[in-house]
Amino acid sequence: MADKSLRVAVTGGSGKVGRQAIKALRQAGNKPVNFDLKPSPDGVRTTIADFADFGQCMGALTGVDTLGGAFDAVLHLAGIPAPGLAPDHLIFQNNTLSTYNVFSACQRLGIKRIVWASSETVLGLPFTTPPDFAPVDETHPRRPEWSYSMTKHLGETLADEFARWLPGVSITSLRFSNVFSAEDYGMIANIQARPDARKMNLWGYVDARDCGEACRLAVETAVPGHEALIIAAADTVVDLPSADLLAKHFPSTPLRGDLTSHQSLLSSEKAARLIGYRPRYSWRDPQLG
Repeated sequence: MADKSLRVAVTGGSGKVGRQAIKALRQAGNKPVNFDLKPSPDGVRTTIADFADFGQCMGALTGVDTLGGAFDAVLHLAGIPAPGLAPDHLIFQNNTLSTYNVFSACQRLGIKRIVWASSETVLGLPFTTPPDFAPVDETHPRRPEWSYSMTKHLGETLADEFARWLPGVSITSLRFSNVFSAEDYGMIANIQARPDARKMNLWGYVDARDCGEACRLAVETAVPGHEALIIAAADTVVDLPSADLLAKHFPSTPLRGDLTSHQSLLSSEKAARLIGYRPRYSWRDPQLG
């Protein structure tokens, strides 16, 4: 539970992660306001705004007349959420501009709590070059390989500089793994049949509800400066031992520490330490859904 109720502008709150973040924020006593290009399927009141347009971004974050009050924090989840969903130049334009616009608007408006959706893809997906070590953590070099991951790489670079410019600001880059909502778990049987196809992200995944909770924790904690945090499930998405997966597909990659059975090869230990993130959901849970 937050020490005080925070008014939080949520961009992209109608999306897979945004819907869960709004639920988590509300349950903790905060007051999220949804901004998106489409209404929320959950019936959450939505103000339509395009954050790739700086004027609309400033107008939204300045305050919506009928809702009232300045924002204490911004949770920026808006953007094209994966490579291949639009031509590369449109992904680059939309995602890079919207992130810059949010950071710049917050600077001008004095909003000092910012959390935004970065991505596991900055770490080197699809790992045609093997990772430098495993499990991968935030000390791994950023190695964007797609236009999509380049937008996240540039967003984190922007976060570094805005945090340097603004004493007292908190910017948290949440590097979400492949996000699964309830309907996505129907793919599990196909994934088990073709585990090799998932080497591209080290067999990582994360439940959307854990993502929503990570958003809440990051907003409430407001770690000083800029920090990037990997947000993944505690396990892999395949029913094979993690050590065997690593030995077969990345035999030259050094192992850091011992791996337990199906332990994730994307480490969320830093997120646990800084914001208290501990994933609760696994596809192995028969009650999932």
